[in-house]
Amino acid sequence: MEKMRKVLHEILDQDLAPGEVLRGARVEAGISQDEMEEITGIKRTNISALENGRLQMTSHYAEIFAAALELHPADLLYPNRKLVKSEEMLEIEKKAKEIMKRHVAS
Repeated sequence: MEKMRKVLHEILDQDLAPGEVLRGARVEAGISQDEMEEITGIKRTNISALENGRLQMTSHYAEIFAAALELHPADLLYPNRKLVKSEEMLEIEKKAKEIMKRHVAS
């Protein structure tokens, strides 16, 4: 996996997206999208959408694909070893800080 991640990173010269890692690991294993559907029960159209970034990689998907590809789910969820926060996560953090400030002030 580490070798594949390095090769993908060198080719793309940027941080990897979860779908890119999924595609790379699937191709490296010699598994087609149709075969991945057979293995996992996840529709080929969803696999394609995940690989192309049109569908978000969730922990549910990561666990299933990790089992199929002998990976750790974190390899798919956090391919660059860092958490990329969504707008929703940033908004939640902002609200939480505001509420915590109220508790400190009182």
